[in-house]
Amino acid sequence: MSDPTEAEVLERLDRSIDDGSFVGGGDGFMTEAAALVERFLETGKYSAAEDPFGGRDAELAPGEHAYYLMVWRMFDRTPAAMMQDFAIKVRRLLAPKVFKNVGEEVIFHQDVNILSGTNTTLGSGVFVNHGSTIDDRGPITIGDHTMIAAGAILTTHGHILDDFSQPLPFGGRTMAPIAIGSNSVIGFRSVVMPGVTIGDRVIVASNSVVTKDIPDRWVVGGAPAKKIKELVPRDQLEDGDR
Repeated sequence: MSDPTEAEVLERLDRSIDDGSFVGGGDGFMTEAAALVERFLETGKYSAAEDPFGGRDAELAPGEHAYYLMVWRMFDRTPAAMMQDFAIKVRRLLAPKVFKNVGEEVIFHQDVNILSGTNTTLGSGVFVNHGSTIDDRGPITIGDHTMIAAGAILTTHGHILDDFSQPLPFGGRTMAPIAIGSNSVIGFRSVVMPGVTIGDRVIVASNSVVTKDIPDRWVVGGAPAKKIKELVPRDQLEDGDR
């Protein structure tokens, strides 16, 4: 069936699941879903889902911006995204249209979960590894040459927990910004919580949860993250300490 609407596709899917005809007939659904994608790519028309939890997600996906972000997400699910050098250059070209501000020579690997991009400012040389999450319902700023390791999560929102008049998921969200300085590392599968400011040349160890601000040059780790040591420039160390 040519040019189906989203409502028509959903109605037919619901009916086929209900009457059992979907098993062995899923190719029809996949064909229609592909037609929806093709129409989006041809027209740019896109309806962002309303966020039932009060996160204003639809507001974070304005017209043209939504197109670039959706193409980024779609590209990441194609075999071409595994051609690393090519794919990094594709994302680098798209980045100025996806993020609020972006410096030069940024590097994004595959499957980075970007909520919106419109609230994120990136310095030059920022490196974001695969499987990480940039949840920028609130503002996120990342300084020059900072590295976000695989699986790391930057989240700027929480949930209102003390409104007993509502089911907990529907009580609404709270927002707070994240700021990360330059030449820092957010380690493998670490989480940076809302409202945290991280200084320059900070190392967050793998699997840490950062709940408080971190000064320049600290190495931290744990859940919650605590100071392990302070980084000292190599030229200030004694030979035996290097």
